[in-house]
Amino acid sequence: MPQWSDRFAYSGEVPLSWPDLNPVALQRIDPAGGSLYYDAVDDTRTWERIPGGANDGYTDGYWGLHMGVNTVDPAEDQGRFELAHFDGLWPNEGRLLIGMWVRQQYTMSFNPLMSTRAGDDPVVYLSTSGSSGRIRHQIYDDAGDLVLDQYEDHPWVQTTSYQFVGMLVDYDAQTSQMFSVERSGRRSWTGPVRDLSGAPATNSSANLDIFDLRTANYWTGGAFDEALVAHPGPGFDLDEFAEAMAYGQWANGQDQDHVDTFEVTEEGVTATAAGTLHTGAEHVSWEKQPVVEGAPDGATPYLSEDDGETWDEADPAELPETFDGLMRWEILLDSGDEFTGITLTIPEDPPPELEPIGDIILWQGELHTEQLEFEVSGDPDWSVTADRLVDVNVTDGGTLTVAAGFDIDTGEVTVILADELGRENSRSFEVTVEAREWEEGDPPVYPYAPVILWDDDQPAAVVIDPTEAVVTTEVNGEHTFELSIPASHRHAHLIRAERIVEVAGERYWTRRISTARTGRQPVLEIYAEARFYELATAGEVTGQDYTQTSAGQAMEDVLEGTGWSVGVANVTTRRSYELDDTNPLEALRTIQEQHGGDLVFNNAEREVSLVDREGRDRGVSFFAQRGLSDVRRVEDTTSLVTRIYARNEDGTTIAEVNDGVPYVEDFSYTDDVREATLTFDSGTSPHAMLDRALDAVARRSRPDVSYELTVSDMSAVTDRDIDRFDVGDLVTVIDPELGVDDKQRIVAMEYNVIEPWRSEVTLSAKLRELGSEDAGNASSMTTGSDVSTFDLVPFNLLLNSRFDQGLAHWASSGAEIVETGQGTGDYAVRFAGSGERWIEQTIAPDNREDYAFSFDIDTDGPSGWTPDLTVEAVVEYEDGSTDTIELELS
Repeated sequence: MPQWSDRFAYSGEVPLSWPDLNPVALQRIDPAGGSLYYDAVDDTRTWERIPGGANDGYTDGYWGLHMGVNTVDPAEDQGRFELAHFDGLWPNEGRLLIGMWVRQQYTMSFNPLMSTRAGDDPVVYLSTSGSSGRIRHQIYDDAGDLVLDQYEDHPWVQTTSYQFVGMLVDYDAQTSQMFSVERSGRRSWTGPVRDLSGAPATNSSANLDIFDLRTANYWTGGAFDEALVAHPGPGFDLDEFAEAMAYGQWANGQDQDHVDTFEVTEEGVTATAAGTLHTGAEHVSWEKQPVVEGAPDGATPYLSEDDGETWDEADPAELPETFDGLMRWEILLDSGDEFTGITLTIPEDPPPELEPIGDIILWQGELHTEQLEFEVSGDPDWSVTADRLVDVNVTDGGTLTVAAGFDIDTGEVTVILADELGRENSRSFEVTVEAREWEEGDPPVYPYAPVILWDDDQPAAVVIDPTEAVVTTEVNGEHTFELSIPASHRHAHLIRAERIVEVAGERYWTRRISTARTGRQPVLEIYAEARFYELATAGEVTGQDYTQTSAGQAMEDVLEGTGWSVGVANVTTRRSYELDDTNPLEALRTIQEQHGGDLVFNNAEREVSLVDREGRDRGVSFFAQRGLSDVRRVEDTTSLVTRIYARNEDGTTIAEVNDGVPYVEDFSYTDDVREATLTFDSGTSPHAMLDRALDAVARRSRPDVSYELTVSDMSAVTDRDIDRFDVGDLVTVIDPELGVDDKQRIVAMEYNVIEPWRSEVTLSAKLRELGSEDAGNASSMTTGSDVSTFDLVPFNLLLNSRFDQGLAHWASSGAEIVETGQGTGDYAVRFAGSGERWIEQTIAPDNREDYAFSFDIDTDGPSGWTPDLTVEAVVEYEDGSTDTIELELS
């Protein structure tokens, strides 16, 4: 499993955590003050520098600081580094490894690198020949006698560039083996295993000297770094260590150009300034496409099949199916970013397979489940991206559940199956949510219905002799019950505030109790409300801006946490408006005003529906002399207008999208020109204003006709369903003497339960199928009640361009919404990771000749980095042809 997660990968430095290396001392040239330098294995221990020439000292090198010693004349300078002996420095069994990076002069006959020969009990000695540059390893026994003195020839003998020179002594096998790494060529070499003539010293107390064999008057001139003493265990592999060190020299985490840019530790790299981190290389080989884990955004792999002579850039998500060669990474880091490694997993099993998923059509509120067909090794990891239209979940076993909300639309769902290695397979499908048909229930059986009084939680008594019992209902209005009984009634003691009163199967909550005298008899007067009135005190709905939203979606938001739910929302209008902080009931009224239709409350099930039209045409008719009296027909033209101008508060009109005309008109009823102005909020687009103006003129260009009637419910006599009626129903009114023969809608009703013939209904031909505008002054209209209606941004043809409503109106791939608090609005769209990411929107053009596109962009890459960003406009003409234009960004 190739990994770039140690100091070889970060900076080419020796990792203390290398498998079974077991370092006991390591000098990285880390000044501790004066002539002392911290040890990297144990920072309570120090090495000492014995100064030599005036030009000696540390400077920036390839691995942080490196140390120059005897750089002018070694015989005269006589400087050195020394590590004092401590218990555990030299082993008495197992293995011993010493070595360091050295860039040396060959000025003396013998050039000591690492020596223990200054005292009486030497262990090892590492040096080069002055004349040939050959490297030499010596091992001593407990008597101080040599058991090995061997020169080795390696490929870059007598190099004046940096090389790592080291030796591995096996105490148990009584062998020694030299190795070396050439930094410039990034090559490694391991020499032959040499047999010792005896056992190495096991009781030495020698110090370790660098560049010094003063007992024989030899010193070395040059520079060194990474002086290492280790006791490798049985799991240590010298060839792998040397190769990793060589390939690690591609890393730049601590070279002289980046030592102030990156802070390197055993755990990772932290950028102190923006820069590009180059990792070391790894030799990799695979026959199946591997999986990359841990690669940060902006990480780019490079592959080489010629041992690093040339490199090819690759896509981390699309590595080749087969490969054998070197691999390294370039990683863009900004100040403060951290890099802790990359792992390349070469799988044994095939990637996940997921069969296509068919499109789904659901009713509002419907639940769909199906078993997905898939294959995956190990435990599956499911994830889903879905429009707010539906809630989607996939179980571990692959059971797909799609729960429709109450928005009416079509959206895309993507199901992603990943295995334990993170390999993914995804399938996308469309979900269409259709409006559920409104199933009108049977009308209440009001005539002579008994009144049931409840105690705390159950029916307690029946009142069959009230003095008055009237149910009042309105389309989109009130629903109350008023009851009067004598104060001396035998069940009067059951009348209590907030108790239930039931009539004709509907329950009402007692809100007000009055005691009054009617004639000589005291009476109790009870006012009760239908259950939905509790929504007026069910907490506060936080204000929200809605953009081209559906009624069902807004209703779900409003009812959340109230104990009520949406039943049916088959009004298909989409509206943009602002909902202020208010209570749920008032918010529902606002939604109805914006979207049109009728609010219907199912109090028993605590469901709210918004339907195209409440009620049915049951064939009920009211005739003069048969169930009809006190007829009043009102035809009102005080609000009639035939021409409506539309403009927003910025002064923008609809002329540019209405053939140059700033108004709409309808003379189907009268040829008289009656003008009014429809005023919209600042920034409302011409298209939106035109749509609302057309709706308004269609309604306002003809009289409002209504009837007020006193009727007798014939079902009280016939007990036939055909004679029953309810609020919202269409009924026929016929009175030849008044010239009335019309089908009208019951918009309000006061039903007298005791005397059905005295029931009063209000009829109107005006249906509420679209969001209505208040009449107000006929010459000065507004865009609807006290709720401000808005588009997104003034004169901007793009909807939701500030992403306040997430990705509504945008098609997208690989995009996410983040809260920034910068620019216009609080949100932005973010693209992260490799591969193609995009958003797009189709707009309807207006009558302009020129269009401009602009946007704010903020990148989090390193300084100077420019994202690969393009903007394309695809223009579709009337003949169906298209033209793709790549916009020039500046």
